[in-house]
Amino acid sequence: MSTEFLSKYDEKLERLDKSVKLEKVDRVPMAAATLYFPAKYSNISYASMFYDNEKYTRAASKFALDFDWDAVCFLRSFETVPLGLSLAAVDPELAINVAIASVLGGGFAHDILKDHYSDQPGRESPEGLESQFTIKKPLMDGEEYDALAENLLQYLAEIIVPRIYGSLNNPGSMESNAALIEFGLQLGGALAHVQKFTQRMKEVHCPPWYMALAPNPLDFLGAFLRNFDKVLYDIRRYPKQILKICEALAPVFLAVGKATGQISYALTGSRRVFLPVWYNSFLSQKQYQEFHWPFIRYIAEELIADDFTPLFSFQGEHDHLLQTILELPEAKVIAWFDRTDVVKAKGVIGEHSCIAGGISPSILIGRSVEEVDREIKRILYEMKTARGYIHTLPFNAIGPAKIENIQAMTEAILQYGRY
Repeated sequence: MSTEFLSKYDEKLERLDKSVKLEKVDRVPMAAATLYFPAKYSNISYASMFYDNEKYTRAASKFALDFDWDAVCFLRSFETVPLGLSLAAVDPELAINVAIASVLGGGFAHDILKDHYSDQPGRESPEGLESQFTIKKPLMDGEEYDALAENLLQYLAEIIVPRIYGSLNNPGSMESNAALIEFGLQLGGALAHVQKFTQRMKEVHCPPWYMALAPNPLDFLGAFLRNFDKVLYDIRRYPKQILKICEALAPVFLAVGKATGQISYALTGSRRVFLPVWYNSFLSQKQYQEFHWPFIRYIAEELIADDFTPLFSFQGEHDHLLQTILELPEAKVIAWFDRTDVVKAKGVIGEHSCIAGGISPSILIGRSVEEVDREIKRILYEMKTARGYIHTLPFNAIGPAKIENIQAMTEAILQYGRY
């Protein structure tokens, strides 16, 4: 379809979709996941951006209108994912709504459930400090892998969830029941906010970089149950149990990806599904191929079969694993890199898959406008020859960036990124 007859919003969707398909576009698209830079730009506190949906919507709208990027993700946090997952066998629709509640609906879930994962601005942290997500102590012992593998969702619901959420640590108690009732009362309003927000983003011509989410099994074990360092030991001590759990979790997370993908497409027109990959930097090629990649690949290929676009976020350095991307169907995924140099990635996958990446956040935070311009010009000189390139930034990495540098980056891409 000719872009002459498309709305500005649809034109941006098409530019991104063509880049995924390795087709010719008019210019390099710009996309990012950023929550706290728009807060800084609108001069509101980080706490307001996380908790106040009206201020959040105004800040996102102002950023979208003033910078006019092709896609931006303004999503917030992930603390309700385990609670949602624990409901999957009982009520899949409710499970999805609960799982995305904190991602899309704001800070109410953190306040009500009192999760042990996150410190949020204006609560555990100062109002001007970004969200911090980390397990303060393992929520499951390694000796529990057998029990978890034996009855995954039931064990998660009955044993692990009460440990994760302070308000639910005594199931059946008045406090626990009150928290669940309050969460249920707030959930409807949170989902209504999502619809209202996505409509506003259409009005300001801002598609989501992603809205849908498909976690993967090994990352879930580390990020939500054991902690990163523990799982690195666990794959040596409990390899059979971990593989059994990963095999059981993979179709569940695929279902999450498809369900949220359908929600995203219905609300925004985007078929991109976010696939974060966190353990890649910490594993050898052999470990990655045994414990991580088979399940990620399965989820991605099944999403592709249903006409969704996996948006991989390869955290840290992915240099030693670039060849694995070539195992996926050609021109069907986005490989979004954090610390891996996009020019190096182009040398391996540039004729196979769309690459997303770009300038280091440190330059946007600490350098001059002139240096930003030079770096963008250098990157685009190399990357415009790739079949499919989207200029983006590491996940949520530019909160403290200089406003003039974000403006300079945007202007440079418009100047040097035309084909």
